[in-house]
Amino acid sequence: MVRSTPSPDAFGFNSGSLCLDFANTVRARPISDRIEAIHSYGDLLSWAREATILTPGETAALAEDAERRPRLAAQALAQALAVREAIYALFSSHCAGLPAPPADLQTLNRAIGVAMAKSGLTLVGERFEWAWPGAHPSLDRVSWWVARSAAELLTSENLTSVRECAGYDCGRLFMDTTKNRSRRWCDMSTCGNRAKGRRHYERRRSGPAAGPSRV
Repeated sequence: MVRSTPSPDAFGFNSGSLCLDFANTVRARPISDRIEAIHSYGDLLSWAREATILTPGETAALAEDAERRPRLAAQALAQALAVREAIYALFSSHCAGLPAPPADLQTLNRAIGVAMAKSGLTLVGERFEWAWPGAHPSLDRVSWWVARSAAELLTSENLTSVRECAGYDCGRLFMDTTKNRSRRWCDMSTCGNRAKGRRHYERRRSGPAAGPSRV
């Protein structure tokens, strides 16, 4: 059975953007021992449910569909993870002032094409919102949401606010909403404090040796 019950605190939703939150489901990207939060299609559904892009009913329907069609569910999972890696590569390159990697842009564009073909407007109260009107819940629906989110952010003025954590072993992306746009860390209490500790240690090591000088 496909279950959507990840371990507590497996996901974080503090980047300021849906697509960046999805990219951040991998931690410690710059080092070889990266930490993966999505190991199964059930984990993907859990993330989507916590991100509130799937209703409980949609989550249950997709879990049942994945149980009936495990091969297609595995393909949908692989597609979602490929889109995630493309999103990370594109935003990370932008943060570093580098050109967009062509292969990753192509991967995202394919996903955007599918998402836009399924998307439309729906009336919620007195205003319109993007949704998937008339579309039956599909195993690759999570990819639709994150691809559209990435497209919207990449083409918005807010792109200049995207940052990659300066922690050497982090790699998380986030929106810098500080007044002077000077935020460097995904979380000052973790990466920021570790960096401060390393600087303090290095200063102590490189400082002059203690003790009286000899003539």
